[in-house]
Amino acid sequence: MACLAFAATGCVQKEFQDVKAQNIISSGPIHLDAEQVTLTQAQVDCGVQNELWDQPSGGGGVVGAPHVTARLLPAGRDLHFDDDVVVSEPGFSRPYAQIRGEFMMQLADGPTIRDEGSDSKLVEGKLMVIIPHTCFSDPLPLLGVRKGRFTQDALPILEFHLGNNGWQFEKLVH
Repeated sequence: MACLAFAATGCVQKEFQDVKAQNIISSGPIHLDAEQVTLTQAQVDCGVQNELWDQPSGGGGVVGAPHVTARLLPAGRDLHFDDDVVVSEPGFSRPYAQIRGEFMMQLADGPTIRDEGSDSKLVEGKLMVIIPHTCFSDPLPLLGVRKGRFTQDALPILEFHLGNNGWQFEKLVH
Protein backbone atom coordinates (compact mmCIF):
# COMPACT_ATOMS: atom_id res chain seq x y z
CA MET A 1 0.00 0.00 0.00
CA ALA A 2 2.85 2.39 0.84
CA CYS A 3 4.37 1.74 -2.60
CA LEU A 4 1.11 2.69 -4.29
CA ALA A 5 0.84 5.90 -2.28
CA PHE A 6 4.45 6.80 -3.14
CA ALA A 7 3.88 6.03 -6.82
CA ALA A 8 0.72 8.13 -6.86
CA THR A 9 2.54 11.21 -5.57
CA GLY A 10 4.93 11.09 -8.49
CA CYS A 11 2.26 10.59 -11.14
CA VAL A 12 1.93 14.16 -12.34
CA GLN A 13 2.19 13.72 -16.07
CA LYS A 14 4.84 16.04 -17.50
CA GLU A 15 4.05 15.20 -21.11
CA PHE A 16 2.25 18.00 -22.95
CA GLN A 17 0.82 17.66 -26.45
CA ASP A 18 -1.95 19.22 -28.59
CA VAL A 19 -4.64 17.00 -27.13
CA LYS A 20 -3.65 17.91 -23.56
CA ALA A 21 -3.98 21.64 -24.31
CA GLN A 22 -7.30 21.09 -26.11
CA ASN A 23 -8.72 19.03 -23.23
CA ILE A 24 -7.67 21.58 -20.61
CA ILE A 25 -9.23 24.47 -22.56
CA SER A 26 -12.51 22.65 -23.21
CA SER A 27 -12.83 21.20 -19.68
CA GLY A 28 -14.68 24.15 -18.15
CA PRO A 29 -15.40 27.87 -18.43
CA ILE A 30 -12.47 30.26 -18.60
CA HIS A 31 -12.63 33.89 -17.54
CA LEU A 32 -11.90 36.39 -20.31
CA ASP A 33 -11.47 40.06 -19.53
CA ALA A 34 -11.79 42.56 -22.41
CA GLU A 35 -10.76 40.11 -25.15
CA GLN A 36 -11.98 40.48 -28.72
CA VAL A 37 -13.66 38.02 -31.08
CA THR A 38 -14.35 38.23 -34.79
CA LEU A 39 -17.84 37.96 -36.22
CA THR A 40 -19.18 37.23 -39.68
CA GLN A 41 -21.50 39.70 -41.38
CA ALA A 42 -24.28 37.10 -41.05
CA GLN A 43 -23.70 37.02 -37.26
CA VAL A 44 -23.82 40.83 -37.13
CA ASP A 45 -27.11 40.80 -39.07
CA CYS A 46 -28.53 38.04 -36.85
CA GLY A 47 -27.56 40.08 -33.77
CA VAL A 48 -29.50 43.05 -35.16
CA GLN A 49 -32.57 40.85 -35.86
CA ASN A 50 -32.38 39.34 -32.35
CA GLU A 51 -31.93 42.76 -30.71
CA LEU A 52 -28.46 41.98 -29.35
CA TRP A 53 -27.27 45.29 -30.86
CA ASP A 54 -28.65 48.10 -33.01
CA GLN A 55 -28.40 48.42 -36.77
CA PRO A 56 -24.81 49.48 -37.63
CA SER A 57 -24.25 53.23 -37.95
CA GLY A 58 -21.39 55.63 -38.55
CA GLY A 59 -19.33 56.15 -41.66
CA GLY A 60 -22.57 56.87 -43.46
CA GLY A 61 -23.76 53.32 -42.71
CA VAL A 62 -21.54 51.96 -45.49
CA VAL A 63 -19.61 48.78 -44.72
CA GLY A 64 -15.98 49.46 -45.59
CA ALA A 65 -16.30 53.04 -44.35
CA PRO A 66 -13.71 54.26 -41.84
CA HIS A 67 -15.60 53.33 -38.64
CA VAL A 68 -18.99 51.63 -38.45
CA THR A 69 -20.39 50.36 -35.14
CA ALA A 70 -23.54 48.70 -33.84
CA ARG A 71 -24.59 49.88 -30.37
CA LEU A 72 -24.76 47.01 -27.87
CA LEU A 73 -28.18 46.32 -26.30
CA PRO A 74 -29.02 44.61 -22.97
CA ALA A 75 -29.62 41.21 -24.60
CA GLY A 76 -26.09 41.37 -26.04
CA ARG A 77 -24.67 42.31 -22.63
CA ASP A 78 -26.46 39.28 -21.17
CA LEU A 79 -24.33 37.12 -23.52
CA HIS A 80 -21.19 38.85 -22.12
CA PHE A 81 -20.54 41.15 -25.06
CA ASP A 82 -18.93 44.14 -23.41
CA ASP A 83 -18.89 47.00 -25.91
CA ASP A 84 -20.39 48.09 -29.20
CA VAL A 85 -19.77 45.80 -32.17
CA VAL A 86 -17.25 47.26 -34.62
CA VAL A 87 -18.57 46.38 -38.07
CA SER A 88 -15.93 48.19 -40.08
CA GLU A 89 -12.61 49.74 -39.12
CA PRO A 90 -9.37 50.37 -41.01
CA GLY A 91 -6.95 47.48 -40.49
CA PHE A 92 -9.69 44.92 -39.77
CA SER A 93 -11.18 42.74 -42.49
CA ARG A 94 -14.06 41.41 -40.36
CA PRO A 95 -16.41 42.77 -37.72
CA TYR A 96 -15.31 42.27 -34.11
CA ALA A 97 -16.63 42.66 -30.58
CA GLN A 98 -15.23 42.81 -27.07
CA ILE A 99 -16.30 40.13 -24.59
CA ARG A 100 -15.93 39.79 -20.82
CA GLY A 101 -16.95 36.92 -18.55
CA GLU A 102 -16.84 33.15 -18.20
CA PHE A 103 -16.83 31.23 -21.49
CA MET A 104 -16.52 27.71 -22.75
CA MET A 105 -13.83 27.54 -25.42
CA GLN A 106 -12.23 25.22 -27.95
CA LEU A 107 -8.66 25.08 -29.18
CA ALA A 108 -8.49 24.02 -32.84
CA ASP A 109 -6.27 21.22 -34.06
CA GLY A 110 -2.65 21.94 -34.88
CA PRO A 111 -1.51 24.52 -32.33
CA THR A 112 2.19 25.34 -32.01
CA ILE A 113 3.67 24.41 -28.63
CA ARG A 114 6.88 26.02 -27.30
CA ASP A 115 8.76 25.25 -24.09
CA GLU A 116 9.12 28.10 -21.63
CA GLY A 117 11.24 26.25 -19.11
CA SER A 118 10.64 22.82 -17.59
CA ASP A 119 7.21 23.63 -16.15
CA SER A 120 5.75 26.12 -18.62
CA LYS A 121 4.45 25.92 -22.19
CA LEU A 122 3.25 28.55 -24.65
CA VAL A 123 0.58 27.37 -27.07
CA GLU A 124 -0.24 29.42 -30.15
CA GLY A 125 -3.39 28.41 -31.99
CA LYS A 126 -6.90 29.18 -33.12
CA LEU A 127 -8.95 29.66 -29.96
CA MET A 128 -12.72 29.66 -30.36
CA VAL A 129 -15.25 31.10 -27.88
CA ILE A 130 -18.64 29.42 -27.52
CA ILE A 131 -21.56 31.86 -27.20
CA PRO A 132 -24.83 30.07 -26.31
CA HIS A 133 -27.15 31.77 -28.82
CA THR A 134 -28.61 30.79 -32.20
CA CYS A 135 -26.72 33.63 -33.93
CA PHE A 136 -23.44 31.96 -32.96
CA SER A 137 -23.87 28.30 -33.94
CA ASP A 138 -20.17 28.41 -34.86
CA PRO A 139 -17.78 29.43 -32.07
CA LEU A 140 -16.19 32.88 -32.45
CA PRO A 141 -12.45 33.15 -33.15
CA LEU A 142 -10.52 35.04 -30.47
CA LEU A 143 -8.16 37.73 -31.77
CA GLY A 144 -4.46 37.48 -31.09
CA VAL A 145 -2.22 40.34 -29.97
CA ARG A 146 0.82 41.63 -31.83
CA LYS A 147 2.93 44.55 -30.61
CA GLY A 148 0.39 45.26 -27.86
CA ARG A 149 -2.62 45.54 -30.22
CA PHE A 150 -5.41 43.14 -31.10
CA THR A 151 -5.10 41.97 -34.68
CA GLN A 152 -7.02 39.56 -36.88
CA ASP A 153 -3.71 38.37 -38.36
CA ALA A 154 -2.28 36.89 -35.14
CA LEU A 155 -3.31 33.78 -33.26
CA PRO A 156 -3.80 33.92 -29.50
CA ILE A 157 -0.99 32.62 -27.28
CA LEU A 158 -1.94 30.65 -24.18
CA GLU A 159 0.33 29.97 -21.22
CA PHE A 160 0.17 26.65 -19.34
CA HIS A 161 2.03 25.70 -16.15
CA LEU A 162 2.81 22.34 -14.61
CA GLY A 163 1.95 22.19 -10.92
CA ASN A 164 1.17 19.58 -8.29
CA ASN A 165 -2.18 18.87 -9.96
CA GLY A 166 -0.75 18.53 -13.47
CA TRP A 167 -0.93 20.98 -16.36
CA GLN A 168 -3.20 24.02 -15.93
CA PHE A 169 -4.16 26.92 -18.17
CA GLU A 170 -2.60 30.06 -16.68
CA LYS A 171 -3.46 33.02 -18.95
CA LEU A 172 -3.59 34.53 -22.40
CA VAL A 173 -0.29 36.20 -23.29
CA HIS A 174 -0.43 39.79 -24.55
